[in-house]
Amino acid sequence: MRRVNRHLKPQPLPQRNGIDAVSFVLPDAANPADDTFGAATVLDYLAARFYPHARPLFEKRFERDEVKDAEGGPVAPDAPLVGQKIWYYRELGQERPVPFDMPVLYEDEWVIAIDKPHFLPTTPNGSFVAHTALVKLRVRENNPLLIPIHRLDRATAGVVLFAKTPEARAPFQTMFERRALSKTYEAVAAPIPELGVGESMTVRSRIDNAHGQLQVAQTGVDFLPGDVPPLAPETRAEKRKRHSANLPFTGLNAESKITCLATYPRQDAEAWQPSCNVSQNSAGVTKEHAPEVLSTIERVASQLAHYRLEPHTGKTHQLRVHLAAAGAPIIGDVIYPEVLPPTETDPELPLQLLARSLSFTHPITGEALTISSKRRLTLAPH
Repeated sequence: MRRVNRHLKPQPLPQRNGIDAVSFVLPDAANPADDTFGAATVLDYLAARFYPHARPLFEKRFERDEVKDAEGGPVAPDAPLVGQKIWYYRELGQERPVPFDMPVLYEDEWVIAIDKPHFLPTTPNGSFVAHTALVKLRVRENNPLLIPIHRLDRATAGVVLFAKTPEARAPFQTMFERRALSKTYEAVAAPIPELGVGESMTVRSRIDNAHGQLQVAQTGVDFLPGDVPPLAPETRAEKRKRHSANLPFTGLNAESKITCLATYPRQDAEAWQPSCNVSQNSAGVTKEHAPEVLSTIERVASQLAHYRLEPHTGKTHQLRVHLAAAGAPIIGDVIYPEVLPPTETDPELPLQLLARSLSFTHPITGEALTISSKRRLTLAPH
């Protein structure tokens, strides 16, 4: 039997079915800079901002005593807006079914590592709350304290590490922040002309999240052949000096090493064909994006390439934009190099990107560990 540690920190509202209540800071009606949406009370504001056409949703929350202040006391629906912090349960919508096979790859009393499938979000975000790895794992492991130490994109499969207690979270997150570990990924994409089998290159750039955009903004892209020393992170002294001058960091912040493992004929990839069944299956769903995916394969001429990717930093979509910048967007990518129209289902062919392994020295026990995914990319060579 696996050990589960519990050191519960009291919250104004308890976790429910693995889902945390959300907190929200209300505006202050006395502050002209705060937008109250014309409301004077807590209920009026919440309804006006979030559910203007479904006010009873919030009315029922107050009736069930499911709106609390920061100390856990009940919040009256007619309470004035004074900039207070409140807690409540978010409204769960209809979520798209996604695969939930999450085999355990490693576990001790501090952490648990799972093998995340494609299309399963790591944490609640946007239209996925209950159907996420975090929520499902909390319920399955009967441990409400689980929290991810890092995250993978919904489209990416592979190793994800979760802390089992609040005390375990900090040392492992510090390990990630200090880059005191090695991460390897695999991808299938077009061959990069100047990169032979067994050869490596390093891509450096600056990546910034673009507000309201699916794609990140990338500038200053540089390609360095062979093995090069990792991009040095900003030192604490440099950071203090920059902060004292009230200056933003403007240097390069993303680096990935790309190694070509193999090239192989396109017809090996074409052994995969989209299913004619448009219902849910184990890979995702259906053929709405199949023409785009197959046309992507067509554009790579006669060859595909299998890559090992080693990110030295962890920026959003870093590996996806670095391969796209090298002229080899990952097969199955619906965001890079161009955003494909959204559909109600996931593409049947997953993004051909896999978080293969994490290697690190356990920050608590000192044990050297390598945790590896047992999954295989659909279009990887046999």
